[in-house]
Amino acid sequence: MSADSTTASQGLLDAVIIGGGVSGLAAAWRLRSRRIVLLESQDRLGGRLYSQRASDEDYWLNFGAHLFPAPGGVVDSMARDVGLETLPITGSMMGIAYKDRILTSGRVETYPLRLPLPLREKIAFARAGLRLQRAVARYHKVLAPRPGEAEAESRRRRLAYLDDKTFADFLGALPAGTASIFACAAHRATAEPTSLSAGSGIGLFALVWAGEGSLIARNLVGGPSVLPEALGTALGGRVRLGAKAQRIAPTSGGTQNVEYLVNGRVESVEARHVIVAVPAPIAAPLIAPISLRASESLAAITYGPFLSMAILTNEITAMPWDDVYALATPGRSFDMFTNHAQVLRNTSERAPGGSLMVYAGGDGAAQMMTRPDSEIRETFLADLHTLYPETRGIIAATKIHRWRLGNVYAQPGRHELQGALEGPHGEFRNVHLAGDYFAELGSMEAAAKAGDSAAQHVELSLAQRHGSAPRMGLEDVGADGVVD
Repeated sequence: MSADSTTASQGLLDAVIIGGGVSGLAAAWRLRSRRIVLLESQDRLGGRLYSQRASDEDYWLNFGAHLFPAPGGVVDSMARDVGLETLPITGSMMGIAYKDRILTSGRVETYPLRLPLPLREKIAFARAGLRLQRAVARYHKVLAPRPGEAEAESRRRRLAYLDDKTFADFLGALPAGTASIFACAAHRATAEPTSLSAGSGIGLFALVWAGEGSLIARNLVGGPSVLPEALGTALGGRVRLGAKAQRIAPTSGGTQNVEYLVNGRVESVEARHVIVAVPAPIAAPLIAPISLRASESLAAITYGPFLSMAILTNEITAMPWDDVYALATPGRSFDMFTNHAQVLRNTSERAPGGSLMVYAGGDGAAQMMTRPDSEIRETFLADLHTLYPETRGIIAATKIHRWRLGNVYAQPGRHELQGALEGPHGEFRNVHLAGDYFAELGSMEAAAKAGDSAAQHVELSLAQRHGSAPRMGLEDVGADGVVD
């Protein structure tokens, strides 16, 4: 991959993809037989798929998205194309740690009875949980696919589900302890219950309660970054790292000219289509010259921050969290505890060491990420040692990552923005949007599907308008990114 090569010798491209997260990568992968270039402003691909291998190669530090979808989807297809395979998570994903009690097994319906809550709180928790269970059942029925329904209409309908109130309004007034438990769940979507739409809050629980049938219950051995690294290697010179898109402008011939900054200089490339696959606040100014209405809707889409700390441990024996993958931790400085080594614990011999992550989302994360790393580390580890005293003395390394645009979430009224986002856009109908914000809940698969869908529209347009447009194999692109 090169950030230094010029694009002048490439001539007119079929498409420029802006953004190297999973959405942009899915678009580029779908169009890999076309004349394309992918522009990524950072020095790596993957966006929120970000991990680093530990020095011994057995474990990895994980900082962002880590739950991969089930086989059969876009992400799984890309992984298989580059020789990778995800493995099912066998550890508990619905555990909760409240005060001095850790629950990792049993039916979630029994949690109100088993947690150390006063009787008044138990009753309030049980009532809210029952209301939520009924809403989840309705959610599955209302959002089921309808024969003949266009995908754009289906998206708008899903986004409109209970979109007239917040999740806090739906739950009603709750005692402090119970409220903290539901707030912890909302923080998985990087939102507060008072800002998250009721429909999205219900959807979040529908996803979490899916259990063994969950669509996001798999891991990629080696860490999430293994996938974008492999895709980037396969795409080769089509990828420009350190290339920040600055402007999209239509030409008199109906194509689009994309200006980008690389190594301190402005370069440009012309293409028949542009796919903008960056977070909505970044996409908004880029698409403003093409569609002001779409730009305004993008600017109104909300993202929440999250703060993560990856932890390598050096224990030499089994630990009480070995059978736990994820644990909600209300009332602590972090909202989630995750055991990323759990996918490796399926052999008879338990290898030494491990990899953990703690995560904070929403307002608490926004406040904490202003502090220095040393203070964050001290705060997180103090709570981790209280949660699992066995972590004392086995912390080998920690690394903190701040995600200011952590995850997209829907506020009430979100569905009203959707019409302006559906494309293609512009006078020549050749600018397309892609990102996880097309779904009611942002996820890896939602982002990939949006990128893949945008690329399919590009392919259809190229076939209709230009006949058999020239295709390239990966061998046609040199190491410097110039078409041979």
